[in-house]
Amino acid sequence: MYTDWFKLKKLPFRLRPDPEFLFLHSEAGPVLEALRAAVTSGHGTLCLIGEPGTGKTTLLHALARERQGAMPVARVQQPLLTATELLDTLCEQFGLSPPATGGSDQAARILKFVAEEAAQGRSVLVLVDEAHRTSAAMLRALLQLATRPGAPLIVLAGEAELSKSLAALEAQGQPAGLLGTLRLPRLNPVQIAGYLDYRLGVAGNNGRALFEPDTLLEIMRYTGGTPQLVNVLCDSALNYAEAHSMQRVGIPEIRDAVQELKWVEYAARVAPSGQSADPASSGSLRTLRPAVTPELEVLHSGRPLSRLKLKPGRLVVGRGEDAGLRLESQFVSRQHCQLITTAEQTFIEDLGSTNGILVNGRRRRMHRLVPDDKIVIGDHTLIYHETPQARPG
Repeated sequence: MYTDWFKLKKLPFRLRPDPEFLFLHSEAGPVLEALRAAVTSGHGTLCLIGEPGTGKTTLLHALARERQGAMPVARVQQPLLTATELLDTLCEQFGLSPPATGGSDQAARILKFVAEEAAQGRSVLVLVDEAHRTSAAMLRALLQLATRPGAPLIVLAGEAELSKSLAALEAQGQPAGLLGTLRLPRLNPVQIAGYLDYRLGVAGNNGRALFEPDTLLEIMRYTGGTPQLVNVLCDSALNYAEAHSMQRVGIPEIRDAVQELKWVEYAARVAPSGQSADPASSGSLRTLRPAVTPELEVLHSGRPLSRLKLKPGRLVVGRGEDAGLRLESQFVSRQHCQLITTAEQTFIEDLGSTNGILVNGRRRRMHRLVPDDKIVIGDHTLIYHETPQARPG
């Protein structure tokens, strides 16, 4: 592993959201400060909007870590819950046994809990990730909580579609109680340099320059300043630098990594010219691979269990209740691995699990999936597929 070659204490460019690696550049710093201020001063709904991979989840992790112990914090990381499952989840995280009748009684218990905490001088925080993927019913249930007297503060983090969903519910008469909307942009070329230095410093780099100065424009060219893509590219480039016995990453290593990832320049991946683009989502990737639906076939001891479609975003696999794909097995860690799906590709990354993951028989830490890849997690096997989409008409 290149950490030994470069004398690093830890991997600097993992995809898992880790508050320790949170780089507070000139736009991200004020966003976090605004989140902190909202937590201490009010209740209602606050939106955090950003393109895929810009660091919304890491900001939520950082906020949760800061407030843990000082106030009750609930985290909703499964956007496809029903409204009833959502209330069940909140009750469970707040230590409230949900009543048998469910429904509005659950909401009443949560609001009573919030009122009791307020009487003790404590606010209550609910963090909802991937909120743009929630159903209208789940979003409405959250807004109904946020607009009731003595409500918790609810932070909804998601992509630009979230604003449209909120507007649609308001048009139907559901008030959002919106405190404001914060936006998290991609990095600019100057911020990329700071981003690399910061993450390498946290990893134990001790101020050494591991990337040649002329690589920064190449990194920007192929990632568009999206932190998640920067992590993928730089991790691969460091692997190539080790393979080439180089002490620094140069242009050849960046280009080898780009070739392995099968990337084209970021500008070639944005909405085609002549097509109107929503300014809030400008730069979003369009699909370069053929029109396919990425899917995951799940087997247990060789027996098929399920097959699920992968949507853009992050899917945690593990045996914990907060996992998006739960695998009930003693060989599976609570958060075992994650799948990151973009418009172009799907990656799998081990999350520091006890038993690791095997991809096509080889132990891997991070891997770009291609059709028919087999991922072994304990006694479960995941098979990656790309199903061609039916053409309209």
